[in-house]
Formats: sequence, structure tokens, C-alpha cells
Amino acid sequence: EHLEIALNEVVESTHITTGLEDYRFVHQALPELDMHAIDLSCSLFGRRLTAPLIISPMVGGIEPAKQINRNLARAAQALGLAMGVGSQRVAIDDPETASTYAVRDIAPDILLFANLGAVQLNNGYALSQCQRMVGMIGADALILHLNPLQEALQQGGNTNFSGLLSRIEKVCRSLGVPVVVKEVGWGISE
Repeated sequence: EHLEIALNEVVESTHITTGLEDYRFVHQALPELDMHAIDLSCSLFGRRLTAPLIISPMVGGIEPAKQINRNLARAAQALGLAMGVGSQRVAIDDPETASTYAVRDIAPDILLFANLGAVQLNNGYALSQCQRMVGMIGADALILHLNPLQEALQQGGNTNFSGLLSRIEKVCRSLGVPVVVKEVGWGISE
């Protein structure tokens, strides 16, 4: 459903902007620099990136996701970027779908993130499932994504967000690989 919505419906916000329209760059006709000398590379979690960019998690668990993830992984490998796969909850519940997340064979050098919705830590998922997700794809780190608005608005969404901070803390302390917490599009408040 997420793919169909993204491909066939209007998903752009009509009232909220990035704020970038408020900025204008002053043109520098004589910049006094060598563009080839600019190095955007960085190191994150022991992996070298050519730029501080991550192809954000998108999809998994369905057959079209396999090709999407592999195409994104090829791009990440070619460009030296990091990548996260879509939520692996489906693969824990149905191990036959694990192949839709597998990209390490074609992207051996990328910083690769496993992924789970943090709210699942309130729905029977714990450290062992997080470890399985990381191992399943040979990930370097785990993303726990926050999506309370999406969960609250979708039919049958997981809406018990209480106690998540302490469960996230437990995963961070015990997983053995870095854990990143990110929001899926609305930002994180103070």
C-alpha cells in the first residue's frame, strides 16, 4: 500500500515547506577555491562515506521491495553512501520475506542499517528480534524509527507509545552495534 500511495497519489505537502525558500545564496563570481579540493567524506560507525548522506529506509517484505532495495544498494555502493532497509518487522514475523532486505552481497562496503519501528518494542519485540534483524542483513547499526502520527492515523496502527524511551535505552545498551533513533518525516521535538 505504501508503494502504491507513493506512486499514484498526491503525497506532497501543500501547506508545509522546508523553509529553504527563505534563504538566498550570494553568488560568488570569484570564489578563490578549488572545487576538487573540497572533501565531503566522513566516517560514521567505522565506515567511510563519500558524503554525509544516507539513503533512508523505505520498503521491505514484499516482492517489489527486493528489486528496489537492491537498486538502492547498488547506488549506495557506487556512490559510497550509507543505506537503511525498510522495517524488518515483516521478516521477523514471516522469515520467508527476509530475502527482500538482503543487499550485502552487492553492497559489501556500505554502512548498512537494519530497521524497526520503535513502537514494536511495546508489541512483543525485544533485544533478540533486534539482534536477528541486524544479523539477517549483516547490518552495521540499527535504526529504531518513530512514527506516532502515521501509526495513529492508519487503520490498525500500533498506538501504545508509553514506556518506549526505557525500552530504546535497553536496546542501545545491549545490542552491540550502534542504534540510531529517527523520525519518519515530522521531525523530533525537544
